[in-house]
Amino acid sequence: MFLHSKDALVYLSFVLLATIIWFTNAFSTRRTVTMTIPVTYTHIPDDYIFTSAPTNHVHVTLEDEGIDLFANRKRLYELTFDLSERLTGEEGTFIIPMDELRQAIAQQLVGDASLSAFAPELLTGSYTRQHEKTVPVVYTGQIKPAAQHQLCGDITLTPSSVKVYGTEQDIAAVTHIETALTDYEGVQDTFNTRLALVAPKGLRILPDSVQLTAVAEQFTEKAMQLDIRTPNLKQPGKILHLFPNQATVTFRIGTAWFNSVTESDIKVYVDKPQKGSDHLPVLVESNNPHITHIRVKPQEVEYLIESYETPTDGGSATAVPED
Repeated sequence: MFLHSKDALVYLSFVLLATIIWFTNAFSTRRTVTMTIPVTYTHIPDDYIFTSAPTNHVHVTLEDEGIDLFANRKRLYELTFDLSERLTGEEGTFIIPMDELRQAIAQQLVGDASLSAFAPELLTGSYTRQHEKTVPVVYTGQIKPAAQHQLCGDITLTPSSVKVYGTEQDIAAVTHIETALTDYEGVQDTFNTRLALVAPKGLRILPDSVQLTAVAEQFTEKAMQLDIRTPNLKQPGKILHLFPNQATVTFRIGTAWFNSVTESDIKVYVDKPQKGSDHLPVLVESNNPHITHIRVKPQEVEYLIESYETPTDGGSATAVPED
Protein backbone atom coordinates (compact mmCIF):
# COMPACT_ATOMS: atom_id res chain seq x y z
CA MET A 1 0.00 0.00 0.00
CA PHE A 2 2.83 2.31 0.89
CA LEU A 3 4.66 1.51 -2.38
CA HIS A 4 1.58 2.26 -4.45
CA SER A 5 1.17 5.63 -2.72
CA LYS A 6 4.83 6.48 -3.32
CA ASP A 7 4.54 5.61 -7.04
CA ALA A 8 1.45 7.80 -7.38
CA LEU A 9 3.23 10.72 -5.73
CA VAL A 10 6.21 10.38 -8.11
CA TYR A 11 3.84 10.19 -11.08
CA LEU A 12 1.98 13.33 -10.06
CA SER A 13 5.27 15.16 -9.56
CA PHE A 14 6.35 14.36 -13.13
CA VAL A 15 2.92 15.49 -14.46
CA LEU A 16 3.22 18.79 -12.59
CA LEU A 17 6.76 19.34 -13.86
CA ALA A 18 5.71 18.60 -17.43
CA THR A 19 2.79 21.01 -17.16
CA ILE A 20 5.07 23.78 -15.86
CA ILE A 21 7.52 23.19 -18.72
CA TRP A 22 4.65 23.23 -21.26
CA PHE A 23 3.20 26.49 -19.95
CA THR A 24 6.64 28.09 -19.80
CA ASN A 25 7.28 27.12 -23.39
CA ALA A 26 3.82 28.25 -24.51
CA PHE A 27 4.08 31.65 -22.88
CA SER A 28 7.63 32.29 -24.12
CA THR A 29 6.95 31.29 -27.71
CA ARG A 30 5.87 34.06 -30.10
CA ARG A 31 2.45 33.40 -31.55
CA THR A 32 -0.16 35.21 -33.62
CA VAL A 33 -3.80 36.04 -32.99
CA THR A 34 -6.48 37.73 -35.12
CA MET A 35 -8.95 40.17 -33.58
CA THR A 36 -11.80 42.34 -34.85
CA ILE A 37 -11.64 45.97 -33.72
CA PRO A 38 -14.75 48.21 -34.06
CA VAL A 39 -14.42 51.60 -35.76
CA THR A 40 -16.33 54.72 -34.64
CA TYR A 41 -16.64 58.01 -36.55
CA THR A 42 -17.24 61.23 -34.61
CA HIS A 43 -18.05 64.91 -35.24
CA ILE A 44 -20.05 64.23 -38.38
CA PRO A 45 -21.73 67.54 -39.43
CA ASP A 46 -25.51 67.39 -39.09
CA ASP A 47 -26.17 68.23 -42.73
CA TYR A 48 -24.10 65.32 -44.12
CA ILE A 49 -25.19 61.72 -44.65
CA PHE A 50 -23.34 58.67 -45.94
CA THR A 51 -24.40 57.42 -49.36
CA SER A 52 -22.25 54.34 -48.85
CA ALA A 53 -21.71 53.15 -45.30
CA PRO A 54 -18.08 53.41 -44.15
CA THR A 55 -16.31 50.34 -42.77
CA ASN A 56 -17.18 49.84 -39.11
CA HIS A 57 -14.55 47.25 -38.16
CA VAL A 58 -10.96 46.21 -38.90
CA HIS A 59 -9.51 42.68 -38.72
CA VAL A 60 -6.09 42.84 -37.03
CA THR A 61 -3.38 40.15 -36.75
CA LEU A 62 -0.93 40.55 -33.83
CA GLU A 63 2.30 38.72 -32.99
CA ASP A 64 3.67 38.48 -29.45
CA GLU A 65 4.76 36.09 -26.71
CA GLY A 66 1.99 33.97 -25.30
CA ILE A 67 1.33 35.74 -22.00
CA ASP A 68 1.42 39.24 -23.55
CA LEU A 69 -0.65 38.07 -26.48
CA PHE A 70 -3.26 36.82 -24.04
CA ALA A 71 -3.36 40.29 -22.42
CA ASN A 72 -3.82 41.95 -25.83
CA ARG A 73 -6.57 39.56 -26.76
CA LYS A 74 -8.53 40.35 -23.59
CA ARG A 75 -8.18 44.10 -24.03
CA LEU A 76 -11.15 46.04 -25.46
CA TYR A 77 -10.02 47.97 -28.51
CA GLU A 78 -11.86 50.68 -30.43
CA LEU A 79 -10.66 52.94 -33.24
CA THR A 80 -12.12 56.46 -33.35
CA PHE A 81 -11.73 58.94 -36.22
CA ASP A 82 -12.81 62.58 -36.29
CA LEU A 83 -14.59 63.45 -39.57
CA SER A 84 -15.22 67.15 -38.87
CA GLU A 85 -12.59 68.26 -41.40
CA ARG A 86 -12.83 65.30 -43.78
CA LEU A 87 -16.35 66.02 -45.08
CA THR A 88 -16.35 69.06 -47.39
CA GLY A 89 -18.26 70.27 -50.41
CA GLU A 90 -21.64 69.04 -51.62
CA GLU A 91 -20.53 65.41 -52.00
CA GLY A 92 -17.41 63.28 -52.03
CA THR A 93 -15.48 60.39 -50.47
CA PHE A 94 -13.34 60.46 -47.34
CA ILE A 95 -10.33 58.17 -46.88
CA ILE A 96 -8.43 57.08 -43.77
CA PRO A 97 -5.09 56.06 -45.39
CA MET A 98 -3.15 52.92 -44.52
CA ASP A 99 -0.36 54.69 -42.60
CA GLU A 100 -2.83 56.58 -40.39
CA LEU A 101 -4.83 53.43 -39.75
CA ARG A 102 -1.67 51.45 -38.90
CA GLN A 103 -0.54 54.14 -36.45
CA ALA A 104 -3.96 54.27 -34.77
CA ILE A 105 -3.87 50.50 -34.19
CA ALA A 106 -0.25 50.43 -33.03
CA GLN A 107 -0.87 53.13 -30.42
CA GLN A 108 -3.27 50.84 -28.59
CA LEU A 109 -1.08 47.74 -28.38
CA VAL A 110 0.45 46.73 -25.05
CA GLY A 111 3.80 45.07 -24.36
CA ASP A 112 6.03 44.05 -27.26
CA ALA A 113 3.15 43.08 -29.55
CA SER A 114 3.77 43.77 -33.23
CA LEU A 115 1.18 44.38 -35.93
CA SER A 116 1.52 41.68 -38.59
CA ALA A 117 -1.42 42.58 -40.83
CA PHE A 118 -4.80 44.32 -40.91
CA ALA A 119 -7.72 44.43 -43.31
CA PRO A 120 -9.04 46.50 -44.88
CA GLU A 121 -5.87 48.53 -45.28
CA LEU A 122 -7.76 51.84 -45.58
CA LEU A 123 -11.17 53.14 -44.51
CA THR A 124 -13.45 54.97 -46.88
CA GLY A 125 -17.03 56.16 -47.24
CA SER A 126 -19.06 58.32 -49.64
CA TYR A 127 -21.14 61.23 -48.44
CA THR A 128 -23.45 64.00 -49.64
CA ARG A 129 -24.61 67.27 -48.19
CA GLN A 130 -28.31 67.83 -47.56
CA HIS A 131 -30.52 70.92 -47.47
CA GLU A 132 -31.85 72.10 -44.12
CA LYS A 133 -35.17 73.50 -42.89
CA THR A 134 -36.56 74.33 -39.44
CA VAL A 135 -40.20 73.36 -38.83
CA PRO A 136 -42.48 73.23 -35.74
CA VAL A 137 -43.30 70.02 -33.87
CA VAL A 138 -46.95 68.96 -33.46
CA TYR A 139 -48.21 66.61 -30.73
CA THR A 140 -50.64 64.12 -32.30
CA GLY A 141 -51.91 62.29 -29.22
CA GLN A 142 -54.31 63.13 -26.41
CA ILE A 143 -53.78 63.82 -22.71
CA LYS A 144 -56.72 63.06 -20.44
CA PRO A 145 -56.51 64.37 -16.87
CA ALA A 146 -57.56 62.25 -13.90
CA ALA A 147 -61.07 62.62 -12.47
CA GLN A 148 -61.77 66.11 -11.07
CA HIS A 149 -58.59 67.40 -12.74
CA GLN A 150 -58.04 69.68 -15.71
CA LEU A 151 -55.08 70.65 -17.86
CA CYS A 152 -53.56 73.95 -16.82
CA GLY A 153 -52.31 75.98 -19.77
CA ASP A 154 -51.00 74.54 -23.02
CA ILE A 155 -49.10 71.31 -23.57
CA THR A 156 -45.49 72.24 -24.26
CA LEU A 157 -42.91 70.51 -26.43
CA THR A 158 -39.17 71.08 -25.91
CA PRO A 159 -37.75 71.88 -28.34
CA SER A 160 -40.80 73.26 -30.13
CA SER A 161 -39.12 73.02 -33.54
CA VAL A 162 -36.57 70.73 -35.18
CA LYS A 163 -34.31 70.72 -38.22
CA VAL A 164 -35.21 68.60 -41.23
CA TYR A 165 -32.53 67.42 -43.65
CA GLY A 166 -33.10 66.13 -47.17
CA THR A 167 -33.19 67.15 -50.80
CA GLU A 168 -34.44 70.64 -51.57
CA GLN A 169 -37.53 69.19 -53.25
CA ASP A 170 -38.40 66.84 -50.37
CA ILE A 171 -38.09 69.35 -47.54
CA ALA A 172 -40.04 72.03 -49.46
CA ALA A 173 -43.26 70.07 -48.84
CA VAL A 174 -42.67 69.67 -45.08
CA THR A 175 -44.60 72.17 -42.93
CA HIS A 176 -44.28 70.40 -39.55
CA ILE A 177 -43.06 67.22 -37.87
CA GLU A 178 -45.43 65.05 -35.85
CA THR A 179 -44.75 63.11 -32.68
CA ALA A 180 -45.45 59.40 -32.47
CA LEU A 181 -49.18 58.90 -31.82
CA THR A 182 -49.32 58.38 -28.05
CA ASP A 183 -52.21 58.95 -25.62
CA TYR A 184 -51.97 59.37 -21.85
CA GLU A 185 -54.77 59.03 -19.29
CA GLY A 186 -55.13 59.80 -15.61
CA VAL A 187 -52.66 62.68 -15.66
CA GLN A 188 -52.34 64.76 -12.50
CA ASP A 189 -49.79 67.28 -11.29
CA THR A 190 -46.83 67.85 -13.64
CA PHE A 191 -46.40 65.18 -16.31
CA ASN A 192 -43.19 64.77 -18.36
CA THR A 193 -42.33 62.21 -20.99
CA ARG A 194 -40.04 61.76 -23.99
CA LEU A 195 -41.67 61.35 -27.39
CA ALA A 196 -40.11 60.06 -30.58
CA LEU A 197 -40.64 62.06 -33.77
CA VAL A 198 -41.90 60.57 -37.03
CA ALA A 199 -39.48 61.33 -39.87
CA PRO A 200 -41.01 61.49 -43.37
CA LYS A 201 -39.54 58.94 -45.76
CA GLY A 202 -36.16 59.97 -47.11
CA LEU A 203 -35.70 62.76 -44.56
CA ARG A 204 -33.67 63.04 -41.38
CA ILE A 205 -34.65 65.13 -38.35
CA LEU A 206 -32.56 66.47 -35.48
CA PRO A 207 -33.21 66.01 -32.69
CA ASP A 208 -35.29 62.87 -33.21
CA SER A 209 -37.29 63.22 -29.98
CA VAL A 210 -38.82 65.96 -27.83
CA GLN A 211 -39.81 66.46 -24.20
CA LEU A 212 -43.57 66.76 -23.59
CA THR A 213 -44.76 68.61 -20.50
CA ALA A 214 -48.35 68.93 -19.30
CA VAL A 215 -49.63 70.27 -16.00
CA ALA A 216 -52.92 69.04 -14.51
CA GLU A 217 -54.58 70.43 -11.42
CA GLN A 218 -57.62 69.59 -9.34
CA PHE A 219 -60.53 71.91 -10.10
CA THR A 220 -63.79 73.19 -8.67
CA GLU A 221 -66.50 75.45 -10.11
CA LYS A 222 -67.02 79.09 -9.33
CA ALA A 223 -69.71 81.59 -10.35
CA MET A 224 -69.39 85.39 -10.54
CA GLN A 225 -71.91 88.15 -11.29
CA LEU A 226 -70.23 90.62 -13.68
CA ASP A 227 -71.21 93.81 -15.46
CA ILE A 228 -71.49 93.48 -19.22
CA ARG A 229 -69.17 95.93 -20.91
CA THR A 230 -70.54 97.95 -23.81
CA PRO A 231 -68.60 99.26 -26.77
CA ASN A 232 -67.82 102.90 -27.32
CA LEU A 233 -70.23 103.97 -30.03
CA LYS A 234 -67.95 106.89 -30.92
CA GLN A 235 -70.98 108.99 -31.67
CA PRO A 236 -71.55 112.14 -29.50
CA GLY A 237 -74.85 112.19 -27.70
CA LYS A 238 -75.54 108.43 -27.96
CA ILE A 239 -75.50 105.75 -25.28
CA LEU A 240 -76.16 101.98 -25.36
CA HIS A 241 -78.41 100.40 -22.71
CA LEU A 242 -78.50 96.61 -22.10
CA PHE A 243 -81.35 94.58 -20.62
CA PRO A 244 -80.10 92.98 -18.40
CA ASN A 245 -76.74 94.71 -17.94
CA GLN A 246 -75.16 91.92 -15.87
CA ALA A 247 -74.37 88.26 -16.56
CA THR A 248 -73.54 85.25 -14.43
CA VAL A 249 -70.28 83.59 -15.44
CA THR A 250 -69.62 80.01 -14.28
CA PHE A 251 -66.23 78.39 -14.84
CA ARG A 252 -63.77 75.79 -13.66
CA ILE A 253 -60.80 76.93 -11.61
CA GLY A 254 -57.92 75.08 -9.99
CA THR A 255 -58.55 74.69 -6.27
CA ALA A 256 -55.25 76.38 -5.46
CA TRP A 257 -56.37 79.48 -7.40
CA PHE A 258 -60.00 79.63 -6.24
CA ASN A 259 -59.59 82.59 -3.88
CA SER A 260 -57.22 84.55 -6.11
CA VAL A 261 -59.63 84.98 -9.05
CA THR A 262 -60.94 88.54 -9.41
CA GLU A 263 -63.28 90.35 -11.79
CA SER A 264 -60.24 91.55 -13.74
CA ASP A 265 -59.52 87.96 -14.82
CA ILE A 266 -62.74 87.74 -16.87
CA LYS A 267 -64.16 90.14 -19.43
CA VAL A 268 -67.87 90.00 -20.31
CA TYR A 269 -68.91 92.26 -23.19
CA VAL A 270 -71.05 92.81 -26.29
CA ASP A 271 -70.09 94.02 -29.75
CA LYS A 272 -71.63 96.98 -31.53
CA PRO A 273 -75.23 96.45 -32.65
CA GLN A 274 -75.88 95.35 -36.20
CA LYS A 275 -78.82 96.52 -38.25
CA GLY A 276 -81.79 94.17 -38.28
CA SER A 277 -81.12 92.62 -34.85
CA ASP A 278 -82.68 93.59 -31.53
CA HIS A 279 -80.44 91.27 -29.43
CA LEU A 280 -76.71 91.17 -28.79
CA PRO A 281 -74.73 87.97 -28.00
CA VAL A 282 -72.83 88.04 -24.72
CA LEU A 283 -69.12 87.30 -25.19
CA VAL A 284 -66.57 86.18 -22.58
CA GLU A 285 -62.75 86.32 -22.52
CA SER A 286 -60.15 85.28 -19.96
CA ASN A 287 -56.34 85.30 -20.07
CA ASN A 288 -56.05 83.32 -16.85
CA PRO A 289 -54.74 79.82 -17.80
CA HIS A 290 -56.36 78.31 -14.68
CA ILE A 291 -59.86 79.31 -15.82
CA THR A 292 -61.54 76.87 -18.23
CA HIS A 293 -64.97 75.71 -19.40
CA ILE A 294 -66.54 79.16 -19.14
CA ARG A 295 -70.33 79.43 -19.39
CA VAL A 296 -72.36 82.65 -19.38
CA LYS A 297 -76.02 83.36 -18.66
CA PRO A 298 -77.85 84.97 -20.35
CA GLN A 299 -76.20 84.22 -23.67
CA GLU A 300 -77.79 87.29 -25.31
CA VAL A 301 -79.37 90.55 -24.16
CA GLU A 302 -81.71 93.18 -25.53
CA TYR A 303 -80.48 96.71 -26.11
CA LEU A 304 -81.61 100.26 -26.62
CA ILE A 305 -79.68 103.20 -28.07
CA GLU A 306 -80.58 106.62 -26.71
CA SER A 307 -79.66 109.99 -28.18
CA TYR A 308 -79.30 113.02 -25.93
CA GLU A 309 -80.27 116.34 -27.49
CA THR A 310 -79.52 119.66 -25.84
CA PRO A 311 -82.19 122.34 -26.52
CA THR A 312 -80.92 125.63 -27.92
CA ASP A 313 -82.82 127.54 -25.21
CA GLY A 314 -80.59 126.07 -22.51
CA GLY A 315 -83.21 123.70 -21.10
CA SER A 316 -82.55 120.11 -19.88
CA ALA A 317 -81.27 117.42 -22.24
CA THR A 318 -83.87 115.07 -23.62
CA ALA A 319 -83.32 111.34 -24.12
CA VAL A 320 -84.67 110.15 -27.42
CA PRO A 321 -84.73 106.35 -27.96
CA GLU A 322 -83.67 104.97 -31.34
CA ASP A 323 -85.10 101.92 -33.03
